[in-house]
Amino acid sequence: MKQWTAIILDDQQASIERLLEMMKDVEYVNVTKSFTDPKRALTYMRVNPIDLLILDVQLGGMSGFEFLESLPKLNFKTILYTAYPQYEDQGYQRNVVDVLLKPVSPIRLKIALSRLDAEMKSDLPELSDRDSLQHYDDYFNVKGPYRYVRTIVRFINITHVEKAGNSVCIYLNNGKDPLISNSTFEHIMDKLPSRWFIKCGKGRLFNVYYFHSYSHNQIRLNYVEKLIPVGELAKHPELKTFLNSNNI
Repeated sequence: MKQWTAIILDDQQASIERLLEMMKDVEYVNVTKSFTDPKRALTYMRVNPIDLLILDVQLGGMSGFEFLESLPKLNFKTILYTAYPQYEDQGYQRNVVDVLLKPVSPIRLKIALSRLDAEMKSDLPELSDRDSLQHYDDYFNVKGPYRYVRTIVRFINITHVEKAGNSVCIYLNNGKDPLISNSTFEHIMDKLPSRWFIKCGKGRLFNVYYFHSYSHNQIRLNYVEKLIPVGELAKHPELKTFLNSNNI
């Protein structure tokens, strides 16, 4: 069974929680993130490929239609989720899969998701390179340690990231000392594709591309000498899912 990756953008957390509760038994849709802030959603979507966006129309400072127009050209489907029926025509003019009116019923939501499943299977080809970090040529520039110095860091070369006081250490696969960034850990985490970078502790994440093994609450990474401490698995469901996948 193909599982589609989805995010929810709605400025009301209560609306998000209602959708998540109704979707928990829909096995073919996996909601990886939800947002009340359009800017954070935009940052996430630029580095994380998704199949489905469930989008509210009124987002406070901007409309859902303005949000769609602000996105780079991305390959995903949209379901509108709004309390205002007058937006239905505008939604369908933009080729959304469906328009759901709040408060939506579980049956109506599942009909929309079933329609999405059918459209995705018929319209979107399998993109094998989406499942590989080599597909990404994305990077960021780390400032310092001196004025006007910048070091380019490509995502594929990052083994792990750790918060250290008010700074963040970015470790690369070259075995050298880490690069130091004054950005927040959360800001760096938002810029990295969550398909490959998994949070494994407070202020700590790793690149699954370099994963070797897990034992006794520690992770061993290829090209990294020291073991990476891991927090309680119950507090890190993405890590638990990763460790329990494809076991034999």
